[in-house]
Amino acid sequence: MRNGKKHCIQISPVQDRPGRYIASIASEPLGATFSVVFSETITGAVALHTFAEMIRNHYGHPVEIVLPDPSCLSLSPPVRDIIAALEQQHLAS
Repeated sequence: MRNGKKHCIQISPVQDRPGRYIASIASEPLGATFSVVFSETITGAVALHTFAEMIRNHYGHPVEIVLPDPSCLSLSPPVRDIIAALEQQHLAS
């Protein structure tokens, strides 16, 4: 998804896989969706951060994280910390 010059990564739970989430971003010009599946662990948080940085570096614009319903996602502290850091980057731009 794209919002102005900012690219939006949507995070959703993976169906039938508790503790697993998918972060994805659509590229309309390429007709493709890029994604990463990550778990609620420190290494999962690192994977999410690496994915967001890859998108930011590729497009040269900040990344916005979109949670469909934050109250239904029981994210672990490391994942919440990464999302908060990415949101701070987004707001600072």
